[in-house]
Amino acid sequence: MKIGVTALGSGSRGNAFVIQCGEGGLLVDAGFSRRDLLNRMAGAGVDPKLLKALLVTHEHEDHVRGMRLFCQDYSLPACMTGRTADYLRRKKTIAERVIEFAAGTVFEAAGFSVLPFQVQHDAVEPVGFVLSRGGFRIGLATDLGAIDLLARTRLANSDVLILESNYDLNMLQRSDRQLYLKRRIMGRNGHLDNQAALNALENLISPRTQVIFLVHISSQCNTYQLVRELAQAKLRELGREDIRLEIVEQAEPVETVWM
Repeated sequence: MKIGVTALGSGSRGNAFVIQCGEGGLLVDAGFSRRDLLNRMAGAGVDPKLLKALLVTHEHEDHVRGMRLFCQDYSLPACMTGRTADYLRRKKTIAERVIEFAAGTVFEAAGFSVLPFQVQHDAVEPVGFVLSRGGFRIGLATDLGAIDLLARTRLANSDVLILESNYDLNMLQRSDRQLYLKRRIMGRNGHLDNQAALNALENLISPRTQVIFLVHISSQCNTYQLVRELAQAKLRELGREDIRLEIVEQAEPVETVWM
């Protein structure tokens, strides 16, 4: 059994990931335009024809920008919570085929067992995902202001962890962003800062953890190098330098990681 994880890009201007196995693949979020998604897949060696469904974490544009047209071109259903679907229908930006799910309810897609779970973020009904196949687990949470007990329980003990490390607190506080925006980002329904993300690793990684993707890194209030250095130091502290670390950038996809 081979499972591949491809980060097509992540940040405030777009987020998308491909999870694939022998039975096909899942696109998690479609936050880039249809053309950009295809270009990024081509660059990463991903065949869009292998995709069976789109999983949507929440309705923000950097997660659904290419949803309608991409799903139309490849006849994909878009899977999302009912409230997220209602919101996108009102905005007239929803895909033609929609499968609604409830957080906490497992469903099957492209050979994976998919468990959506609620996360704390300022969206209508945001979720993270745990994707399982044959005992192999991928935990994903791209936008969340805090890792509560539910998120910690769902994300822990994953073979692959995809987690937000959005901002550096000092850089955000020194930035020229308006005060209300700083408060929103730092709030429990905002985004996860570097230190919170790395502290969470103490509870999330286990002997089975093989790969960590750190994602949704701010281009204004963080740097890729800082995130890498801090994460490497944390993994050294935890005695887990064997874990493969991928810092996902906005502009370029990460080569598919196969396991």
